[in-house]
Formats: sequence, structure tokens, C-alpha cells
Amino acid sequence: ERIDPFDEVERTAILSACQGQLHNIIKFAFWTGLRTSELCALNWSDIDFKRSLVRINKSFTMAASEPEGPKTDAGIRSVKLFPPAIAALKSQQEHTFLKNKEIFQNPYTMDRWRGDRPLRDQWKKVLIQADIRYRYPYQTRHSYATMMLMAGEHVMWVDRKSGG
Repeated sequence: ERIDPFDEVERTAILSACQGQLHNIIKFAFWTGLRTSELCALNWSDIDFKRSLVRINKSFTMAASEPEGPKTDAGIRSVKLFPPAIAALKSQQEHTFLKNKEIFQNPYTMDRWRGDRPLRDQWKKVLIQADIRYRYPYQTRHSYATMMLMAGEHVMWVDRKSGG
């Protein structure tokens, strides 16, 4: 898979083409660089609002019946939450915070996303609506890395925070 990040105009169009929980998870993905499987596994207990961090220590793939540990030790990490990511979480609170479990839910089933396939289906619809050339949701990771590098972050910081 080649690196093909979304630029600012594309990110804005994508976020304008969706709303509610779908908007929140996509915005959070763009501003944290998390893998889709990591987004699916996040719980509210993984968020440290005081220190503006999210702790990544599990993933939820299509092959699993429950969230599981990462493939490598590099997958266990803390990621800084920038204001747009915090805004996505604050908006998501009205949907799932009182359950005190998963952060992101499939808005059509009201259950935790079960791996990336259902999320990818919704992603395709959003890109069509936004009139954006299709790329896998994984490109949100590359978009995040590109934004951080353009903002002056050191390449080693970006690599370490993205989990390799």
C-alpha cells in the first residue's frame, strides 16, 4: 500500500460529508493517526483528559471476537491528543460516555465497531459523498504523520507515537 495522505481540503470535505458518531471517529483518526483496529478497541478508560493523552494497548480486528493486545510492543504507546481530537471526543461523549465502555460505536447498530470491515463500508460512502478519490482508511495514519512532520515534529517522534 503506497503512502497517499489526504490533504487539508480533502480532510475538510470528508468531515463535512458525515455527522454524529461517524464524524467523530473519522476526525479522531485524522488527529491521532491510530489504526482502524485501535480505534475500534478504544474505551473511555484509555483517555487521560488531564494530560491530553490516549493510551493504546489493544486492537480489535475482524478475526477477533474481543479486543486483543497489539502485535508488537511498539503498539503499546501513549498518543498526544491535539485540540481537534479532544473536540471529537467531547462530541462523542453524548453518544457513549455514560456506558463507560467503548468510545466509538457503529451508529447503525449502537455496538462497538467489530474490526475495520464495517467501518470501511461507511468510509467508502463518506468518500463518495465528499467526492474524494478512494483511499483506504489507513491513509488517515499517513495524513496524521504528514501533518505532524509539516508542523515541525521530529521524524523519530512521529514514528514512535504512531506505533511504528
